[in-house]
Amino acid sequence: MSRKRRSQRKMSMNKVVDAISLKKFFIIAIPLIIIISICSSVICYRNYQDRKLLAEQRMELEKSIEDIFVATSQSIEENTMNTPNEVIRISAVGDILCGEEMLSDAYQKDSKSYQFDYMFKNITNFVKESDIVLGTMETSFTDNTYSGYGNRNSPKEFGQAVKDSGINLVSITTNHSLDYGIDGIKKTKSYLQELGFSTVGDRLDEQTVNIQTIKDKKIAFLSYTYGVENQNKKSKKELQSINIYSEKLAKQELDYAKENADFIFVIMHWGEPYATEVSDEQRKIADFLVENGADVILGNHPAAIQPMEVRKNKEGEDVFIAYSLGNYISSISNEVSKVELVLNIEITIDSENEKLTLTKVDYTPIYALDNGLDAQNRYELIDMKGIAKRYASGDIRVVDKNTYNKLLDGLKLLENVVKVEEKEEINTEEKNIDKNTEDKNMEEKNIDKKNTEAIKENKQ
Repeated sequence: MSRKRRSQRKMSMNKVVDAISLKKFFIIAIPLIIIISICSSVICYRNYQDRKLLAEQRMELEKSIEDIFVATSQSIEENTMNTPNEVIRISAVGDILCGEEMLSDAYQKDSKSYQFDYMFKNITNFVKESDIVLGTMETSFTDNTYSGYGNRNSPKEFGQAVKDSGINLVSITTNHSLDYGIDGIKKTKSYLQELGFSTVGDRLDEQTVNIQTIKDKKIAFLSYTYGVENQNKKSKKELQSINIYSEKLAKQELDYAKENADFIFVIMHWGEPYATEVSDEQRKIADFLVENGADVILGNHPAAIQPMEVRKNKEGEDVFIAYSLGNYISSISNEVSKVELVLNIEITIDSENEKLTLTKVDYTPIYALDNGLDAQNRYELIDMKGIAKRYASGDIRVVDKNTYNKLLDGLKLLENVVKVEEKEEINTEEKNIDKNTEDKNMEEKNIDKKNTEAIKENKQ
């Protein structure tokens, strides 16, 4: 009987314990369920918001990029009156640099050689249809120690990789052209020509204007730099080996180009570093070049994209100016220097009179991506528009979110900076008239001021 009572008491205790345990379970479980439900809802809401944001960005991306391209090309195309018989396509990029980080990334320890091809592999399709692809080689190729900064000197494999990317004409006149003196510019030019590059910008040979024959038409290329590093320490002979800009030199070569070519490109190394605004000096030089026969002016050196402009020359024809194309390749960490472009120019040959006319300019936005120190291939050029659209369309593996946001910022920078405007060229006579009028007005103001002061004195 007592055993039965003990068993009953034990069962009662177990029921109490079970009830307490169940109560504790519900006390703990219910808040957890509520928290999990809230977190799930928040995550779902954030995912919904992210998808909605990406959809909006995708639409804006399409719109903004179309606006950039239309703004660049439409203002030029409007004045095309004749049906072209043939089209000459010329593409252009900015400064070609090989920084220290790029040297380290490209070095192959096993073979003790360098491999740069992977940096350019995404870009070749954008220039393969062009007759000429030009850029500015801002490094030397000599027997000296390789260096990405200061006195710049690169492995020959770098030059080969640039050539394989599609570039076939390079300016070799920059502020670093004389880093290794006349011997350096000679060796650099010789090696680049061995690779198949056409070069412009030096004065080592009698002919300093590069004239290319394309589809039976002659296109002239001229190139100048504002100066060179440590210019006051260079000899007169060294300074005479490259094209340092002066109005006298530019006028002389432009006159030669007008007599011997159908169309003239001028490549200018000018401007302030990392500036997205055009300096007064750049505009002054551009005025002179337009007035003396340049048809297209392509700038570089600032390591940043600058505005573009369409002018009317004295003959009423369009002249296109890109004040800076930024860099083509570099390891500069400044974000503004990673935003680049491949500029595409179309010149049509009139079927009636064989005259060449600038008919279209557009460009592909490019980004110099740094994948990080631990990446197998750290640096690569990528298609900003294409990659951003893929990410916004749901392919989130193509880049990470941080890079995607940088691409959006870069595209917005392009949209804000690259605004093509048409400007009528004012000839010298009109400028003088305006100046005389301004001086006359100032003189009249001074006379009125003196008369007013005299009247006051008489009253006193």
